[in-house]
Amino acid sequence: MHDLKQIGKYEVLGVLGKGAMGVVYKARDPHIERTVAIKTVRKDLVDPDFAAQFMARFKNEAKAAGRLHHPNIVGIYEYGEEDTVAYIAMEYVEGTGLREYLNRKARFDFAQLLAIMAQLLQALEFAHARGVVHRDIKPANLILTHEGSLKVADFGIARVDMSNLTMAGMVMGTPSYMSPEQCRGEASDQRSDLFSAGVVFYELLTGEKPFSGSVESITYQICHRDPRPPSQVSALELPPGIDALMATALAKPSDERFQNARAFHHALRVAAGGGTQGAVPLDATVLNLAEVELQPSAIAAWDDTVLNTIEHQLARIVGPMAKFLVRKAAMQTHDVAELYSMLATNIDDPHLRQRFAAERTASDAHTHGSATGGRATTPPKERSRPTGSGILRMAVPLEQSFVDDTTTRLAVYLGPIAKIVARNAAKQARSQVEFVQLLADHIGTQDRRAFLLEIGFDNL
Repeated sequence: MHDLKQIGKYEVLGVLGKGAMGVVYKARDPHIERTVAIKTVRKDLVDPDFAAQFMARFKNEAKAAGRLHHPNIVGIYEYGEEDTVAYIAMEYVEGTGLREYLNRKARFDFAQLLAIMAQLLQALEFAHARGVVHRDIKPANLILTHEGSLKVADFGIARVDMSNLTMAGMVMGTPSYMSPEQCRGEASDQRSDLFSAGVVFYELLTGEKPFSGSVESITYQICHRDPRPPSQVSALELPPGIDALMATALAKPSDERFQNARAFHHALRVAAGGGTQGAVPLDATVLNLAEVELQPSAIAAWDDTVLNTIEHQLARIVGPMAKFLVRKAAMQTHDVAELYSMLATNIDDPHLRQRFAAERTASDAHTHGSATGGRATTPPKERSRPTGSGILRMAVPLEQSFVDDTTTRLAVYLGPIAKIVARNAAKQARSQVEFVQLLADHIGTQDRRAFLLEIGFDNL
C-alpha cells in the first residue's frame, strides 16, 4: 500500500505514519487544492462474518465525528471505501504529537500544562455534548500545532467497537490510559474519556505514567491501586489542590469522578489558584512552544563525520548492518574508545576485531579522543554499558523467550491483539531485528518510537 498514487479522489503525496489498523497518508484534494491526511483501515483485519456490520458502524461513527467542528478537534472531511481499505480524509495538521514531547522529556512549566489540559477539556466538552465519546485519549492522539494549539485526533476511528476484529472480544483502548470500566470490558461513557485525560495530566505533571508494567499489572493497578500523589513525584512546584483534583480524576468508580469535562476544567482552574474566575481563563490556551525545553537526543552530541568514519570502518567487516550498530551504540556513550569497544563485541573473528581496534587508534589521532570531533562536551557521569540485550545484532536468531518478552511489551501499546501480531511476525522473521521491524509496523508513529526505545531498538 505504500506505493499508492491515489485514494478515492485524493492524490497521495506520501506516508505520514502507520498504525495497528492501517497507514496514514498525506494527500491532496485536487478539486479544492487542499492538503489532507487520510487514515486507512484494512478490511482484512475484520472478521468476515461481521465485515458488513463493522463497516456500517465505522461509517456511521466517522459521520458523527465529521460533525465535530471545533478548533481543538482534528476535522473529518469524508469517509470512503476502496477494494481493500476503508478510509477517512481529515484535516492535515502541521505539528508534533504530545507523545513525542514526552519521549523527548519536554520540560513544560505548570502554566503550559494548564493550557494543554484546558484545550483538551474544551474539545471533550464539545464532543461529549454531541454524543461522541473518544475512548482512546492518550498523548499519541494529541497534537500540538506550531502555533501552540492542541488538536485531538482520531475521533470517529477510536469510537468504533473493535470486538469484531480478527481477535474476538478485544478490549478497546490503549492499556496505560484506559479507565477501570474499559479494563473490565464494561460499557463506557464520557467519564471514561475524563479518566484517560487524568492519566495524561498525571504524566505531564510527573513525567511518569501513573500505571505501568505489563498489561496484567497495568490493568490491575487501574482497577485496584491509586498512584502516588503527583506532588510526591513531580519536579514542579504544584499548587496544594492538584493532588485532590488528580484523586477525583482517577477515581475507580465512574460516579466518583468528574461527571463532565466542564466540571474537570472548573476544578482545574480552582486548584490552580484562580477560583471561579480562574487564573487560567478559557481563552488563554495557546502555548508558546519556543519556551518548551526538550532533552536533546543522545546522538546529537556526536559529530556526524566521526560516526560516518566509524560506520565505514565497521561496514568493511560486518556489512550494511554497520549503520544500525554504530547509531545504536552512539546512543549509549559519548566516548570514542568506549564506542569502539562496544562495537567490537559484534565482530566474532579476533583478527578482524584487532584490525578494527587499530583503526580506532587512527581515528583517535584525528579526533583527539573527543566524541564530537573538536566540540566541547561533558561526558555523562554514568555510562550505559552494553549487556546481553544491549547492542543487538542483525543476525541474532529469533528465540521464543525474546518473542514472549517483546510480545508482553507490545501489548502495552496494542492490547490483546499484540499476541496475534507477534505470532504472525514470528512466522516471517529470520532474526530479532526483522521481528521487531514487523511489530513496529503495527504501532502508530509516536508510540512506535517509545516501544523501540523501551526494548533497545530505538535507532531501528
